[in-house]
Amino acid sequence: MKKIQNINWEALVNDGENYGDTKGKLSPEEKIIFEAIKDNTVLKIQDSFLFTQRGPATAEHGEKLAALIANFEAIKKIKTLILTHNHIGPGGARILTESAFLPKVTYLHLGSNHLGDEGVKIIAQAEMFSEVKTLNLECNGITAEGAKALAQSPVFTKVTSLNMVDNRVGDEGALAIADSDALANLTYLHLGGNRIKSDEAKKALKESQKLTQLETLKVF
Repeated sequence: MKKIQNINWEALVNDGENYGDTKGKLSPEEKIIFEAIKDNTVLKIQDSFLFTQRGPATAEHGEKLAALIANFEAIKKIKTLILTHNHIGPGGARILTESAFLPKVTYLHLGSNHLGDEGVKIIAQAEMFSEVKTLNLECNGITAEGAKALAQSPVFTKVTSLNMVDNRVGDEGALAIADSDALANLTYLHLGGNRIKSDEAKKALKESQKLTQLETLKVF
């Protein structure tokens, strides 16, 4: 039986010559980002392993990654941005929103990135996200304050799917979302694990006069 060799994936990613017109001009980190772009339309980086090769991502890594992406011209055609478990934080969120190359994506997944309310407020005001239809902000420590920022967002008016699982929006945040004009196009809303306990808040979501398009609601 032929012996299976261990593969050094980082070396494999970084030794390529197939980088279009850029070829050898890319840094090792930029090559990782380039390889994470699929069909020119999807950028998917789900953890920090290829960058850190050790433990959880730090705030420093998150902002550095955000800057690498924001300043990387190869992202200009993407429609889907998936950055999870990379400690992007509020600082990284601001860097992304200031990008000269990031286009108006329609699918945005920033789950498990320590965004908090501050980070949510930043993206909820970013015009570049005005075409987002699917928004995933799970596991980001978002409270009622962040939920209100989403509910009042002038840019998330086209969102049809919102995943907020495992945050801390509570009853107050749930009531804000239920009364949101901005989120009126929602057809899917996941608020599981958000400490929504009152019957009033649950009823407001289920019987909302604003979320009239809602087909799937998850609250537990």
